[in-house]
Amino acid sequence: MSETLLRQWEMLRAIPKWPAKVDVPSLVKHLARKHYRVSKRTVQRDLLSLSDIFPLLSDERGVTYGWSWSADAPAFDLPTMDATTALSVRMIQQFLPLLMPPTVLDALEPQFRRAQSILKVGRAARLDRWSDLVRVVPREMPLLAPKINRDALRVIQQALLDGRQADVSYTPRGVERQAEKRYTVNPLGLVARGSLLYLVCTFWEYEDIRQLALHRVQGATITDVTAKRPADFDLDRYIESGAFEYRVGEEIVLKAIFNRDAAVHLDETALSEDQRIQTIDEGHVLVTATVSDSAQLQWWLFGLGDLVEVLEPESLRARTGETLVHAAERYALHVDRITSDEQVSEASKDP
Repeated sequence: MSETLLRQWEMLRAIPKWPAKVDVPSLVKHLARKHYRVSKRTVQRDLLSLSDIFPLLSDERGVTYGWSWSADAPAFDLPTMDATTALSVRMIQQFLPLLMPPTVLDALEPQFRRAQSILKVGRAARLDRWSDLVRVVPREMPLLAPKINRDALRVIQQALLDGRQADVSYTPRGVERQAEKRYTVNPLGLVARGSLLYLVCTFWEYEDIRQLALHRVQGATITDVTAKRPADFDLDRYIESGAFEYRVGEEIVLKAIFNRDAAVHLDETALSEDQRIQTIDEGHVLVTATVSDSAQLQWWLFGLGDLVEVLEPESLRARTGETLVHAAERYALHVDRITSDEQVSEASKDP
């Protein structure tokens, strides 16, 4: 798509219907604001040329000379996408496709193509680099995203959007593909967690909230039955309740001694609103914060290894210590086995 065509489209959008009108100097200023810098002569030439194709009128009466669309001109929908809108559409295509309902994605497909063409022309081309300059990087260990059945995903997205039930075939974790389960689900929401996408739902007539990992859904069909939604369900409240933290208990007041370097990031990204950090000595700090007692908390603590010592609550200290003792025993056995094998190998070399 040439820059001339884009400029002419922008100019046609700025022309009002009769009896309103716009003069050439005003059109030149409008185009300049859209980063198309052209002379009055160029605009006049464009208008004369376009008036042979479109129902444009030039009013030469009086002092003010202006252009209008004919009063009886049919509605004409011209592309309204400027460079910044094109970049926004491009970012949606790059980062949000799994969270968009299929009907919206289908409707946006022409916009995706137009955005790509706009971002390759003239001054807009510099914005095209932006999608190459930004990325979303997971803070945790980066894992490859599992493959999702896109047809099943589209069905579930449509059922969620339409408020209808869906029949799904699902393979629970650790179960062979041949032993897949079949559920009738009431879709309540989609949640992206790292590289995984989850369907929050209920089964059949029940109201207990469940989570289905979308990569384990083997197939899905939408039904004509209206989904049954718990009256008090709210997706934000459900997430805030710790549903995706895999809680093992209620909220706790965590007290732990951290190696100072290991706790530096907590100055900027606190564990909670009431977090306090107190200096113990040159190399250690005491961190106190109210947090959820969850598997996610334990994984984080285990990842810090000997850089943290949990003091309270006693239950968390005991669980953490027990896990670390078992890990140390396993490593000790491994070291003993290697040492024994080396001794046997050396002995076999003696004459």
